[in-house]
Amino acid sequence: MQKLFPLILIATVFLLISCHSENNSSTLKNNLSDTVNIFPVTSFLKAQLKLIDTLPVTPLKIITENGKSDSTWLKRDEIRSYATPFLTPEIDSTNMASLFSEKSFLDQTVNAYTFSYDAKTKLPDSIHLTHWDVYMNPQTQNIDRIYMVKEKNTSDTNSITQLTWLVNKWFSIRTITQLRNQQPKIKEEKLIWDFD
Repeated sequence: MQKLFPLILIATVFLLISCHSENNSSTLKNNLSDTVNIFPVTSFLKAQLKLIDTLPVTPLKIITENGKSDSTWLKRDEIRSYATPFLTPEIDSTNMASLFSEKSFLDQTVNAYTFSYDAKTKLPDSIHLTHWDVYMNPQTQNIDRIYMVKEKNTSDTNSITQLTWLVNKWFSIRTITQLRNQQPKIKEEKLIWDFD
C-alpha cells in the first residue's frame, strides 16, 4: 500500500488539475491551455509489472483467434514481454504534452473520470501510439483502467493494436491486422494474474 500511495497522490493532483470545472456535469471538456498535465502511464504500468513480479501466482494467458479460444499457464516474468511494446514511447507530460491534447469528463455509464488523449497534429513516423484513455474511479480516486491504441501501416498491411489494462487484475492485447483487399484478422491475448 505504501508503494501505491505516491501513485494515488499523483492521480489525485492530476484529477484536481484536469477536472477543474464550475459544476460536475458529464459533458466533454477540452483542455484549451498549451500545457497538458499527462498522467504518467508508462511509470504506472511499470509499477504494475513490478507488483506482478512479487505475487505468488501463476498467470493464465487466453488466446482468442478466428472465433476459437485456447489457454496456457505462463511464468510471471513472461508477462513483461507482452507488456513491453506498450512501455514505449514514454507517456508523461515531458514527452507527450507537445504532441497530444487531453479531454476529460465524468462518464457516468462506467462510473469513471475519463482522461482521453489524441494527437494534436501529425505524429512523427517513430510514434505509433495514436490514442489512450485513463479511467479513474471518482469515489476512490484510484486508476481503474488504461486503454491504449497503436497503429502501424505499411504499403500492404494495416495493423491496430489495442491494450486494455484492468489494474491489479489482467490486461488484454487485441491485434487487428488487415492485408490489402482482405478481411481483417483479429487476435486477442488476455493475461490474467488475479482470479478473484
